[in-house]
Formats: sequence, structure tokens, C-alpha cells
Amino acid sequence: MTATEAALNWFQFLEGRVQAAVQAAVAAGNDPNDSLRGLYISDEQAISLAAEPGTPTPGARLEEAVGRLGLDALDSSVLALCVAPELQPRYGRLYAYLQDDVTRRLASPRLAGDLLTGDGVHASDVLSCFEPDSRLSSGGAIRLVTLDATTTLADRPVKVADRLVAFLLGAGELGSATAGARLRRIEAEPALGRVESVAELAPLLAAQTRLPLIVCGPDAGAVVAAAAGRPVLVLGARELEKPDTLADARLAAVLAGGRLCVDGLADLAPAERTALSRAIDESPERLVLLCASRREAAALSDRPALIVDVPHPSFAERERAWSGYTGVANPSEVAAKFRLSIEQIRAAAEVSLITARTRGDGLPVAADLDLGARHASSSRLGELASHLDPAYSWGDLVLPERQLDLLRSISAYLRHRDQVLSEWGYEVTVSRTQGLKVLFAGESGTGKTMAAQVLGAQLGLDLFRVDLATIVSKYIGETEKNLERIFTAADGSNAILFFDEADALFGKRSEVSDSHDRYANIEVAYLLQRMEAYPGAVILATNFRRNIDDAFVRRLDFLIDFPFPEAEDRRRIWRLVLPPAAPLADDVDFDFLAERFKLSGGAIRNCSLAAAFRAADEGSPIEMRHLVRAVAQEYGKQGRLTLETDFDRFHAMVRDVGRRAEADPA
Repeated sequence: MTATEAALNWFQFLEGRVQAAVQAAVAAGNDPNDSLRGLYISDEQAISLAAEPGTPTPGARLEEAVGRLGLDALDSSVLALCVAPELQPRYGRLYAYLQDDVTRRLASPRLAGDLLTGDGVHASDVLSCFEPDSRLSSGGAIRLVTLDATTTLADRPVKVADRLVAFLLGAGELGSATAGARLRRIEAEPALGRVESVAELAPLLAAQTRLPLIVCGPDAGAVVAAAAGRPVLVLGARELEKPDTLADARLAAVLAGGRLCVDGLADLAPAERTALSRAIDESPERLVLLCASRREAAALSDRPALIVDVPHPSFAERERAWSGYTGVANPSEVAAKFRLSIEQIRAAAEVSLITARTRGDGLPVAADLDLGARHASSSRLGELASHLDPAYSWGDLVLPERQLDLLRSISAYLRHRDQVLSEWGYEVTVSRTQGLKVLFAGESGTGKTMAAQVLGAQLGLDLFRVDLATIVSKYIGETEKNLERIFTAADGSNAILFFDEADALFGKRSEVSDSHDRYANIEVAYLLQRMEAYPGAVILATNFRRNIDDAFVRRLDFLIDFPFPEAEDRRRIWRLVLPPAAPLADDVDFDFLAERFKLSGGAIRNCSLAAAFRAADEGSPIEMRHLVRAVAQEYGKQGRLTLETDFDRFHAMVRDVGRRAEADPA
């Protein structure tokens, strides 16, 4: 017998029972002088309706639903009886006639008992199908509707779940639109990889236990789907506060042939975790919980659970996913720089493909892949840190060769860390993390921020600046909270974190003299711990290298000193900050500017800009006098004297300008 024939038999059986019940009711007789006649279905109408052909034919879908819900013959008959008005409206009118109320078009437990009793089936057997722990009720297939306090228990209408009705009608999405639970469906990705994690999860999913299973890591849902061999339907933990949400979600998962999982634990407030614990206890089957990291699993720290860590996709897995989604033959560079999950790579690939097609190209280029990766990198850093535009290149940096070589080493590390650490095995032998900890030390204006911007531009990574001076708090514990917010927001961003004013925290505090020093050391240790756990690059910048304790410096991967520029370097900087499009007078003497004025790169930039505005205001090209006056202005900002030995033949001009300014302050 086919599934369609089996389903048809249920309704043919129901049809016979309904016809017999209608004939019995007609035989009982009705008063023709009844003043309410016309407000209900007449005997003649009932006989005509019962004789009409039109048995519902949901076909194999009813048989499939019965199998997935694990229903026996009686449960199946009850389900067919209750869902019949949804599939064929005439059943609603017949039920109204049998229940002597034109408004009662849904079945009730009493009506089901009357129609299905017989052949060894007692009314109590039928009524037990509506109990809360029955297969139909606990599975979310049916529920009793309370109309008012006067409706007797056995006469309450039975509502079949919208998801189940839509499934039987062949319109599953209609059920999703009307149901209470909002679910996200995850399929097993063909390019997923994670063979070891899938093999570890498969027996744990099949284990007969009530302990919740917590799966932590990127692509946790897809890994569960691969291990279960079926799709995963994900319910947000906050949805559990809504009545009957879990039952509806379980029904959706059963009908989809999938596995129900819960995520969003990180968003739960302590008071909201009660609903999650209650759902774990009340669920007929154990729940699978998805977390981005172990920190999210803290929401269930008060109860035993099985925890499985899903590692981040390896470089080879990311490379394979990039190639599969974009068609690019060799995406190794973007796969190495951006440690994305497979789901993020799919989204990034879509962005890069759209960008390339908008330009008229068939395949994305490296810049398109970087753009897509940045868009796919989830981050809330913009709320807590300043985004720095990577507007500089290597040619804009004026540094000694040793410092440039160290910066290139940082770039090489971030490009090839997966190849060296994971594929070549250095991760095991040297036991180091994937992240990078760097200290930039040097006076203000020597190029620390610019160097970070150059790295961001060359690698195609976002760069965010965090001022540590604004994070450090005098209140115990507040500094750690501020740092935690920064690093939590940075998780998954793949961004370079640039912590400015590092000496605000990394002072020489090895000698503990009071409780504040002790907690200051705790704050430093906490920052180092979070830096080591962060998979990207963290750059600390300080103007005072001598204030940084050597014990902390030894835990960093790179230390780059940014020296004050010498005359030759200053000459290059002067030429760089005066753009080719700027009109320069013939009297501009770069050698004089570089040799006489000992300024940092940042100060030279300020002088160039100030001179340009002076010249524009006068309607003339940038002359030497404009530049010298701008230098004098910068000296004044720094509290330095404008000595004749420095300014030479321009000293009188600078002195006269200063006197006129004092005489006429306005």
C-alpha cells in the first residue's frame, strides 16, 4: 500500500464514521417548530453534506507527517479527524451539525471520542490522545483552545498547528508566516570541512541522554547539520519566553526532517536564563545549543552539559570555500589574511562577485575579495573605537631600513601565519597563538599611526584606534570591563587593533606598594591575556618607551622604535608633504628646512599645511617665507625659542611678525 493510499484510508474511515453519526443524529429527530431553526444546519443539509463526495486527499504528506511525529494508529486517526476541516470545509459544517452549534466547526475531544469509539477503542483511549504529554500535544501538533470559562473541558475546540496544516497543504512557508517561533534553517555546507569535529559530534547527537549538548565555535550549526546528516533549524534563546514556542519549533524541525538547536545565549540577561533552563527541563528531547565561543556557554554554567569545541576552519578549508564560492583559482591571500567562518566566506563571496560584475568583470580581483571579506567580518567596533582610513602606502613612510624591515615582517606574518603555524607544524612546536602583539614606541609625530595605516592598507584589513587613556579607570574592575567590551566587539572582525597611549596602562608597576598597584598589574595581565586570545594583530603605541616595564615587553612579538628623523629623513618628509599639485615658489630651500629645523614628521606636516593656507590667503604660491613662518608657529606650540642660529637670514622676518602679533593681538 502506498503512502497516498494509507492516508486516503484514514479519511475513508473517518467519512464512514461521520456519515453514520449524521444519520444517527437525524434519526433522533428535531423539532420543526424550533424558533432557532436556521441558526444551525438542518437535517436535510447534513444528510446532503455527508453524502457529498470530496474526501480530503493530502496524499503522501499525511503519511510522512505521521511517520515523523511517531504516531500510532489511534493518534493518526485523531489527527485525521482534527485536521479534516482545514483540508475540506464541509467537515467543519458537519462537525457543527454533530455538535449542535453552527459556530463549532473544529473537532473537540468529545466529538473525537464519539466518532472513533468502537472496535476495541474506548472513549478514554481517544481522550488520552489530547493529554499534554501525548504524542500529538507534546509534539506541538494540536492544542486545546479555551474560548471562555463556560466551555466544558471535553468540548473545547482542537486546533491543529498552522505549521502542520501548511505542511499538509503543501505550503510550508505559509505555516512559518503564521507560527510563533521564528526559525533559521542551516544546511550542511559542501565545503565545510571539519572532519574531526563532525566525527566527534555524530555519536554525541545520537546518545541517549538528557544532558544538553553545547557546540561552540564558528559554523557550529553547519557542523551539527553535517554530523546529524540533516538540516538544522535554529531558534533564538529569547524566543523561549513566548508560550508554546518550543513546541512549535520542535514541530517545525520534525516536519522539516531536521534537528532543533537554540542559539543567542550571549544576549540573555541573567533573569532571562530561567526560561532557557525551563525549556531544557521541559523539552521531550534534549536540546542542542549553539555558541560562538565558550564564553557564551557561561549561560548554562550552573548545570552539567556536554561541550564540544568546533575549531575555526583551517587555511585549506577557507581556501577551498573561497574558490568554490567565487570561482577564483588561487584565493590563498584573502584566505590567509581573513580568518572567516564558512558562512562568512559565502557572504563575502557574494559581495565580491557583485562588485566585480558591477564593474563588468566575470571574476573578482584581490581588492574585491578583500572588500567582501571586510563586509563579512562581523564587528561592533565602530561603536567603541575610531576607524582609521588606511590612506598611506610604503612610499609615504620615512623610516630607517631596520624599522621598515620589521614592519614588512609583521605584514608577512599576517599573510602567511596559517601556512607556517598550521601547515608547517610550528603551532605545535612553538605553542604560540595565531594572534600578533606589537609595540610601537617613539615620540609624537614619528609615524606610529601612519605605520599602522600602511599595514592596514597593504593587508586590506580594517584598522581601529582605541585610546587606552580613556579606558583605564580608577575604579577597581572597570578597566577590565572596558577592555572586555572592546575585544568582544572585535571578535570576528579580523581588524587590526591600534591601542594608543599604551603607557597609560603599561607603566613600570612591578613593585607593588599598595592595592592600586596590585590591581594595575591585574589590568595589565588581563590586557595581555586578551591580546594573546585575539586572532588578529594588536598594536600598542607609546610616546615613552622607558615607561614600559621590560617584563611586559618580553611577552610581545615585535617591538619597533620610531626614531626622531635625521636631516636626510626630514628632507624626504618635506618633499612628501608638499604635494605635486601645490604651487611652489623657486625660493623654497628643502636643504635649509631639513638641516635647520629639527621637527618630527607630524610637525613638518602641520607646517606644510599652515604655509599652504597662508599662501592661498595671499593668492600667491607657497614661498619660503610662508614655510618659515609656519615653522615659527610650530615652535611656539611646542614652547621652543625661535633662535637666530636656527632661522638664520629669516630670523628678522619671524621676529618682526611676532612683534606685530604682540602689538595687535586681534
